[in-house]
Amino acid sequence: MDDSPFTYKSVTDEDLEMFAKHKNTINSEVRKKHPSIPANFELKPVRARHVPACGTIHDFKIALPDNQFVKVSWITGAMQMYPPGEKPPEHPPEPHINVDDTLTSTPDE
Repeated sequence: MDDSPFTYKSVTDEDLEMFAKHKNTINSEVRKKHPSIPANFELKPVRARHVPACGTIHDFKIALPDNQFVKVSWITGAMQMYPPGEKPPEHPPEPHINVDDTLTSTPDE
């Protein structure tokens, strides 16, 4: 079994919890980028990977209609710098959800 953080793996319960936490934002961003997805289609992750970096990069492959998949990514745990004299918010901001432009035909691409 490949333990590389760069390899997509089956989705775990912990992955599903993380996905659910950001589901509304993910839904909105995926549909903005790919408006042809039917409104009643439920987005579900099928693969995930978590790459250590300055924080952790979370990549999820989401199944779409017609046997297509899209990668959705965000970073958690990274330190955000603020200008001198500016106080950081009490609660960390929601992560920016990035949706790939390209759809793939398998979740492992």
